[in-house]
Amino acid sequence: MMRRFKPVFLLAPLAALLIAAAPSAMTGATPGAAPQRAERLAQAAALVDAGKPAEALTILDELLAQSDLPAEKGQVEGLRSFALARTGKFAEARAAIELAVDSTLNPTPLLLRQLFVLRAITGDVNGAAQTLQLVAESNPKWLADLPNELINDVQRSVASDDQRSFDLAYTLVAANHAPPDETVSDGDGLRLRVIAGLAKRDRLDDAAPIIAALINTANIARLAIDRRYQSLWPALEARLGPGADIADAAFIAAAEKQLTANPQSIVARAGVAEALNIASKEPEALERIKDIGATPEALAKLNNRELWTLNLKAALLADAGRFDEALAVIDAVAALPAEGRPSQLSFRIVGADMAEEAGRHADALARVAAASSADLNDYGRHALAGVKVCALARSGKMADAQAAAATLPAGWSKDGNNRAVQAALSCLGRLDAAAAVLIKRLDAEDTRDDALFELQPFLINDRPNAPDKLTKAAMRALKARPDVKAAFLKYGRDLPAAVAPPR
Repeated sequence: MMRRFKPVFLLAPLAALLIAAAPSAMTGATPGAAPQRAERLAQAAALVDAGKPAEALTILDELLAQSDLPAEKGQVEGLRSFALARTGKFAEARAAIELAVDSTLNPTPLLLRQLFVLRAITGDVNGAAQTLQLVAESNPKWLADLPNELINDVQRSVASDDQRSFDLAYTLVAANHAPPDETVSDGDGLRLRVIAGLAKRDRLDDAAPIIAALINTANIARLAIDRRYQSLWPALEARLGPGADIADAAFIAAAEKQLTANPQSIVARAGVAEALNIASKEPEALERIKDIGATPEALAKLNNRELWTLNLKAALLADAGRFDEALAVIDAVAALPAEGRPSQLSFRIVGADMAEEAGRHADALARVAAASSADLNDYGRHALAGVKVCALARSGKMADAQAAAATLPAGWSKDGNNRAVQAALSCLGRLDAAAAVLIKRLDAEDTRDDALFELQPFLINDRPNAPDKLTKAAMRALKARPDVKAAFLKYGRDLPAAVAPPR
């Protein structure tokens, strides 16, 4: 599951904690056997923590052979799991921790953490999801001790299983899961999935408290344009307020509160900038984050989560017409060493798209060529191909654009990057085909939300100095078509101008 395994996930806990609750005596044990066994366990744990797992395993394997009771075996297997993991034997470590947890009446958070991590990194997605639910139901506070990167990986991996994905999301929302490395609105994504799942199951009443917890103005607006939530539209419009000012003020205040609680957090600063950006206060948003990653030394210190602040910074610079600076920000991130930074290729794609939206067609084509990599999945390859098609078509090289389009699906596909395909078809002037893809995006439950939002007037109306004028024009042309208009109105509406945020 993990593209890059991080050993720190398994090195962080102290193995010695596993024996903290060791019984002073075992029923049926010979006198003196329990203390001696406890000493051997402590010795093995100390060896694990000292970076000598092989020596620890010698002791633990002997103790396992001498153990008769399930509780004794489980205690040894728990330590063996840590020792095995630190020697890179993850499958064996997983088997050991599963035995340890099964033999323990009330598994500790440390045991459950080890079980979750090992199931996640060995590809047992369903087992990892079940462990997440067990942790949340045992004590929601224990979720904070789990690596959030792995939690996100598990959620992505179960996304294709509608019921399992819904069950896991519902469990995490009910547990008020709020990782420290997320902005105040990041949790909205999880809430939206649960809300959509409840609506699909005709349980909209159960969604009321989750809807009330939404923070991001854009997410409140998403519900206010979706016909599944038509009965809630008046209440949602009241939450938005005139020009969405009420929702914007609440969003900014929540983000500022988080930053006050953790003033050194780059993620919290990004959260404030995000809120200001959505409130159409782009200059203020840029001011908050303009110095993040401003030097090579500062940039190199940012973790993967913090690096995404630079994506927002570049977008804000582009919105202000400062394209050279925007692309320089993207290029600086893309030039960092790739190890431990799975977002590197994404930034290269963003740079190509940003250059194309700025009308720098030759630059965009050069960036597409530089970003092409065997490591890209189909979604990424389609994104680059879409940029290439539009760059060629808009620079008058229509024959070359048609040839480049051959690397894209001919139309909508279940697992394809349909947004990129739609954009490429529009650039080629094939509006019937582009409209067919957009209608399928509206029909499909997993993409309808984004498609409805992308067609909102406050996003696609022409405005001076917009960096993506050509894309906006293409979306207006598609929306004006009777077939697209009918599909749009079947599933949604334009947000009333009185509560629509200005853009």
